[in-house]
Amino acid sequence: MLWITRRQLRSGSVETRRQAAEQLCQTRDPRAFDALKAALNDSDAIVRQFAATALGKLTDDRTVEPLLNALKDREAEVVKEVIRALKHRSDPKIVPAIAPFLRHSDAGVRGSAVQALDRFQWRPARKEDEIWQLVARGHFSRAASFGESAIPVLESVITSSPSGVKAGAIKALGGIDSPRVLQLLLSSLKSSDTTACVAALGALSKKRMEDVVRPIAALLRNSDSGVRVAAIEALYSLGATETYGQIRDLLRDKVWEVRRQAAESLGRLKDKESTEALTQVLGDSDADVREAAAMALGLVGDRRAIGPLVMVLKDESSTVRRIAAASLSRIDDEWSSSPAAEASFEKLKADLEKEEPEVRYFVTDLLVGLGVMKRNVGSKENARPQIVPSPEMCLKLAITQFLSILTDSDPDLRQAAAHALGELGGDRTTLMRALSDPDPGVRSAVEKALEQLGQQSGG
Repeated sequence: MLWITRRQLRSGSVETRRQAAEQLCQTRDPRAFDALKAALNDSDAIVRQFAATALGKLTDDRTVEPLLNALKDREAEVVKEVIRALKHRSDPKIVPAIAPFLRHSDAGVRGSAVQALDRFQWRPARKEDEIWQLVARGHFSRAASFGESAIPVLESVITSSPSGVKAGAIKALGGIDSPRVLQLLLSSLKSSDTTACVAALGALSKKRMEDVVRPIAALLRNSDSGVRVAAIEALYSLGATETYGQIRDLLRDKVWEVRRQAAESLGRLKDKESTEALTQVLGDSDADVREAAAMALGLVGDRRAIGPLVMVLKDESSTVRRIAAASLSRIDDEWSSSPAAEASFEKLKADLEKEEPEVRYFVTDLLVGLGVMKRNVGSKENARPQIVPSPEMCLKLAITQFLSILTDSDPDLRQAAAHALGELGGDRTTLMRALSDPDPGVRSAVEKALEQLGQQSGG
């Protein structure tokens, strides 16, 4: 009964008015026009929102004027509904009324406005309007292609938008070469919004300026582990040699992701002064951190790591063992005949009896293959035939090697490794980091590899 519903819209109960307005969204009865028009001025935003939706569903040209007036509403959610309702009308006053909302402080309102304007096939006449149109669509990088003209627009987005939108604008700013941009990015480093701070770190890491090193290094002590990880990555990209010691200190961080990132970066930096610290990390409680340390030592290439890496061959993680073996070969093809290896072999053999069977078999087969140890055929356990690596084991070892090559100094090798990982599969996290590679050919290969991995996983 329509008259009851219209009467309920004047109730003193907010909940009753909400229910009535929602019910009118379903009826599409033109006789409710006057009641809905009045509801656009209700004290409750949800009632006003329902009223705008209901008016949008009426096939009545009288709805245009009250909806245009409702664009002045102070609540973004109401404005979004009003714009959606006007999108289905055809009145010459609508486009000029909606176009200014491309500059609204609310990202949702901007999105609704650009969708409505697209429906009316509106085209911006001025460069500034075109930039706002791109921003409303979330095309921040394209907006940044306008150079300094885009800075005020992106700055406005940064100061008023939610986390994800703000981060997109900050990232885009990084592509503009301007002192003002540098100030904005450095200011964003101080943001309490972790996502914005991380985006600023990523943008600043491409600036290659000495002025940015100190403020970035200060974030190595940030309370948020994600910020610390991003700061390590940024300093690696900048090649800031003066911060290697500070990154080295994070090998003892309480968060394993930070320790892993520190180890990975020190390896890619080939910092031989970090060899001793990295060998200590080979005993970390987290297997991912031990993997990163073992791989880093292979990249550093310091022969002092041979002895510690030999002892890692008995690690409980099969992946850590494989990476340690690969790193030893990377340091020196003849590593097994070095004094450090020979000394460690004796200790390794002495410790074998305490290890799990899987570890004993792995170490025994490796040492027998190197001619360092003879198999004791009198022992039932040691009489087991030498393990022939399965295709799965060979695949894992190949992937490990290619992931390591992603940090090689030769861009052609890095590109080839990315192509191979796309075919074989690989760690998406490591590949994602390679998207920031300085070589465009490598970045392109990484993007294709990630696409292949997504197709393989059904993503």
